[in-house]
Parts: sequence; C-alpha cells; structure tokens
Amino acid sequence: MPIHPSQETLQRAIRAFRHGHPREALALAEAAHRMVEEIPGNPPHAGLAASWRSYLRALVDDELLEGLEGVRAAATIAFWEPRVFSHLAQLELRVGSRRRALDAVRRGLVLAPEDRELLAIRAELGVRQDPPLRFLSRTHPVNRMLGAWRAKGRTHEAATPAR
Repeated sequence: MPIHPSQETLQRAIRAFRHGHPREALALAEAAHRMVEEIPGNPPHAGLAASWRSYLRALVDDELLEGLEGVRAAATIAFWEPRVFSHLAQLELRVGSRRRALDAVRRGLVLAPEDRELLAIRAELGVRQDPPLRFLSRTHPVNRMLGAWRAKGRTHEAATPAR
C-alpha cells in the first residue's frame, strides 16, 4: 500500500517543532492537513495531522479556543493516538481546565502507559489519592479528618530522619 503524501510532510512538521521551529512546523502541519483533505486515500494519520495543525495554531498563532476545538475533534477521530491526548491535555491546561486535562492524560495513558510526555503532564498536574474511606464522598467530614491525619503523618515521616 503506498504511503499517503501527507505522511512525510507531517513527520517534517513534528521534527521542526521538536527542533524549536514552531512557525515552520505550523506551515508544514497546515500543508499536511490540506493534503489529507485534497488527496484521495483517507490516510490513517488524518486525525493526527488535524491534531498537530490545531495544536500548533493554538501555540503559534495564539488561537487557543479554535485550536482546542480542533484537537477535541481530532480526539474523536483519532482516539487511538496518544499524542492527540497529549495535545488535548496541554491545551485544556492553557484554558484552565485541570479536570479535562487529567481526563485527556488518563485516556492517553490507557493507549500508551509508558508515554513519557503524558507521564510528565500527569506528574506536573499531580494526582489525588483516593479518599481514606472510598464508600464516603471525598467531602464527607470523616474523610476530610482522616485525610488530614494521613497528610500530616506523611509530612511528619518526611521530616523525620531515617535510622
């Protein structure tokens, strides 16, 4: 099966971005996206091309909301691509939606549990622990009290020198 012409252009866009040339990456991602739309063949990377294009538009052209909508749409098309969820998480964070960013990271890690970029985003966000008593809500007074004790015990353990 022949390779769709947009695939090499998309790879060049990704390399340009990773080498610190975001404007060049955006131009290449735009070209790859146009090729996907105009050249027959329905390539499997069409959703990824749309994601990169939207992600780079958000970063380079400061079209954050439009870029976010584009990446959200790409996530429904290319739901098997972990990089799409990385883009989605990063843009959700930029608009201030920590919960949606965490959801995107979780969805991406289901696909690629060892993905460094997704793991780094998750580490940056931090993940809440389960409440001490899972059958009670997180905000229940008993869980709040037990959670405070648990947190206090951890800070005490960290401050105590090992023997």
